[in-house]
Amino acid sequence: MFSGGLDSTAMLVKLLTETPDDLRVHHVRMVNREGRAEAEQAAVESIVAWCRSRYRPFRYSESGLDFAGLEAIPIDFLSIAYVACQVAIDTPGCTRIAVGTLARDLDEVKRSVSVTQRRVFETMYEVYRARKLGEERLEWIYPVYAFSKAQVASLLAPELRALTWSCRRPVATPSGYRICGTCKPCRFRAEVAAAMQISL
Repeated sequence: MFSGGLDSTAMLVKLLTETPDDLRVHHVRMVNREGRAEAEQAAVESIVAWCRSRYRPFRYSESGLDFAGLEAIPIDFLSIAYVACQVAIDTPGCTRIAVGTLARDLDEVKRSVSVTQRRVFETMYEVYRARKLGEERLEWIYPVYAFSKAQVASLLAPELRALTWSCRRPVATPSGYRICGTCKPCRFRAEVAAAMQISL
């Protein structure tokens, strides 16, 4: 599952360069009140093109969830679990789902949410298995789980890092989008960039 952020891009590079696996890279275009879908989509398309031209072939697909009419912002983890289930049963022989989660990003509450994500997925997957769809065994893997954010950034070529998108509340401009600079991902990304003396 691919978002176009630093972590999921590092995960993609790691899988492309360190495994022989046939990959299906799937992006969920998540439309909500934060307004980040267009900026993420642009990043995803650029990253996919960059990786295809420099590494090896892989299948890419995308789907969309539109919550623009809701006041509340849905939890990403649960939305991704729903889509991951559909993608898994749509991919013959799929036995693993990779996500770009870092251990440092998971406080106690988020760890509980992550467990819930897998439980939601497993419940939905059982419904498909009852209809003889999907595989008997399927696991979630976390290729960059033990990485620090600095290690994630170091794994990516500078030109690839520049294509990634992390901002939750992008600001529209005549030429596209710019980061808000104030949301949590923006602030943390700025801290890592300053510590590493690199552009992020």
